[in-house]
Order: sequence, then structure tokens, then C-alpha cells
Amino acid sequence: MTSSLSFLIVAALMTLSLPTFAQTGLEGFSSGRYEVRKSKVPTKGRHPASEGEAGAVVTDSDGLKVRTLKASELAAEEKVRKEEEQKKLAEEKKQEAEKAAAVPAPKEVEVEVQEPTISEQAESLFSSKAEKIYDFYREQIHPDDIRNNRVEIDLTPVVSYTDSQSNYSFRDYQSFFNALKIKSNVWFTPLIGVSGQIMFSLAADVDSLAADKSRIPAKYEFVDLGVNFRKFFGVSRKSSSVEFSVLYSDNKMTVPSDNTSRARLKSQGFGMGLKARIPTSANYSWVVGGTFFPRLQHTESATGVAISSGSPEESIRIGLDLGGEWKFTREGQMIWNLGLSAERNVFDGAAGLPDPSTGSTPSNVSVTNSLYMFSLGYRWGH
Repeated sequence: MTSSLSFLIVAALMTLSLPTFAQTGLEGFSSGRYEVRKSKVPTKGRHPASEGEAGAVVTDSDGLKVRTLKASELAAEEKVRKEEEQKKLAEEKKQEAEKAAAVPAPKEVEVEVQEPTISEQAESLFSSKAEKIYDFYREQIHPDDIRNNRVEIDLTPVVSYTDSQSNYSFRDYQSFFNALKIKSNVWFTPLIGVSGQIMFSLAADVDSLAADKSRIPAKYEFVDLGVNFRKFFGVSRKSSSVEFSVLYSDNKMTVPSDNTSRARLKSQGFGMGLKARIPTSANYSWVVGGTFFPRLQHTESATGVAISSGSPEESIRIGLDLGGEWKFTREGQMIWNLGLSAERNVFDGAAGLPDPSTGSTPSNVSVTNSLYMFSLGYRWGH
């Protein structure tokens, strides 16, 4: 009886303590006494209880196993870890690329090809260096570059108008005529050459001083000879160039020897020319230039009467040109030009004859002769 009573008392005490134990165990789990810890890799010969069991367990702070992670949970955790590692690696590569971009790349050293100078090419004319000069152009210059031409011939029809204004009626006239211009360039080297040009009128005439306003046949001849030097700014076909010329000019106007209204005129002398060639493409170039003759010898020759404007004191001429070149090949080009030249003649003393318009004899006669020309022609090169 006593032992049965003791058993009942012990059983009642155990029943009363179970809720307290459960509450204490849960409080310990929530307070951090338990944690998830990966289990060690199973040794050889050991296998999880089932295929669904993972290799990681949840343990408490005392290392006691609480529960086992499933394989899907472990795979998700491993995937997150790999993604973080890939992000970190990508960030490191990005930082390295930014650092590399911040460092300036070494500049490439461009070797500029220098064309032989004018002095070197002039020296080659009197030495054995000429072949070296042409070897340079064969290697560096495009076959279609105009510098490869040794000879050039221009054939150009011209439309001209001359306006001579003076305080002496014998030298005051206008004339409109057509002309033909022929020019040749011979290049001893690509930068040094000589040129010759002649332009002559076709069926030209001038007005007379007669009361019937008749016309007087006239013939114009313009001759220019030059020594030319040019410089190209590069070895490309589209390189711009400048050409300097030393010129000799001989211009004439001839009328019949029996006319009594106009004198035969002639101006000749040395001057200089400057021309710039500016390509805008491989097939077209603008050409602009001018000429200057600071001192010319101007003469008047008697015809039916001894016409004289006085003693020649000073004569000067200046010219401007604007044109272009269409290049089909270096052996064929179409060229156009719009030119203007003005010559000023100043005389000293009294004129030889009274002015037919006023009846008086003027002194210190001056003449300004302006010549306007437009030409369109063709150039052959070889």
C-alpha cells in the first residue's frame, strides 16, 4: 500500500513538470541557444538515411542535432554563395578595366615623308641624283598624281573684252574678240620647269575716230614665258600646292599701217606670278593666282599718221585669275579660267597730235587698259 502511494506521488510530480520543461526548451531555441551547423562530409562508406536527406544539420549551442536540411535548401544556399562570388569577381574586373582606361595609351609616332626640296631637285639637274629623285616619286606618289607629268599642253578657246580709257582720243577705245590660247609646261623635275604661252585674237577689231564709226581690223598677240617653281604640301593627290614663276611678257596690238585713228601698241617686260592649287577631291581643284609686272616698256608705232601720246614715263600691269581643273586622269584635264588684267601707261610731255575730239593737244596723257578673259579648254599631260 505504501509503495503504491509512492508511485502515484512520483507520477503526479512528473506530469506537472512536463509543460515547464517544454516551455524551457522552446525558450532556449528562440533565444539563440540552437543554430544551424553544416555537418562534416561523411566519410567513405557512410550514406545519408535517404536520398532526400541533406549534408547539413541544425544544431543548438551545445552541438546537439535539432533537424537536418534538405538537399534543395542546401543547393539554394550554394547557388546564392556562387552568385555572390561571381558578383565580386565581376566588380573586381570592372575596377581593373576602369584603372586601365584611366592610363593614356602610348601615342603612335607618325613618320612624315618629306618630298625632296627645290634646292635638292635643282642640284639633281647637274648631278647624278636625278634618278634618286624620281625613285622617290615612283615609291611615294600615286601614279595618277599630276607631279608625274613631264610635259603638259593646254588648248583653250578664249572670249575677251578690252577697254582702253584715256584723256587722249587716239588711246580711248573698246574691243570685243575671240582668241585661242596655247600653253606648254615642261617639268625638268616635279618641282622645277619652264612654260610658254601664246594667245592670239581671231577676227578682232576696234572702233575708229571716223564720223561713220567704222571698225578697224586689229590683231592681238599675248606671249608669256616663265621659269616655274612649285611646292606641294604633302605627297597625297589631294595635297595643295603653290607655284611661283619668273615671267617675261610681250603684248601687242597691231592695226593696218594706213589707218589714221589708232596706233600700233606694244608692252614688254619682266614680272612674277603666283598661283595656288587647292584640290577639293581627287578629281577637282580650285586654282587662284595673279601676276605683277612692276615696270614695262611701252611703245607706240606710227601708222597712217604719227600718233604719239608723249614720252613714255612709267607702265605697270597687274593680273588676277580664278579657275578650276576637272581631272579625268593625270593625262587629261578640263580647265576653266576667269582672268582680269589692268595695265597703266603714263606719259610725260605733250602729245604728238591734237586730239580730234577737242582740237587741243593734251599733256601728261595716261591710259588704263583693262582686259577681261574667260576660257574653257583641255590639258594633255604625259
